[in-house]
Amino acid sequence: MDTWIFAHHYCGRIWYKSGLGALSITFLILLFVIGKSEKVTGSVGGIICLCQVVLLLSAVFFTEHALHKEFDKNRKRI
Repeated sequence: MDTWIFAHHYCGRIWYKSGLGALSITFLILLFVIGKSEKVTGSVGGIICLCQVVLLLSAVFFTEHALHKEFDKNRKRI
C-alpha cells in the first residue's frame, strides 16, 4: 500500500506540473491557428494531442524510477 500511495502522489505531481506547462504552450500554439482552415486546425490539434499523450505516458517511466530509488525489492523504504 505504501508503494501505491507513493506512486500516485509522485505521478500526480508530475502530471500537475507538466499539465500546467502543456496548457500554456497549447494555448499559445492554438492562438496562431485561429481563423485557419479546418484541415490546418485539425492537424495542429492532432499533433498537440499526440505530444500531450507522450508527455502523460512519460510520467510512468519517471514514477517507476522514483519507486526503485525509494523502495527495495521487498517494497520496503530504503
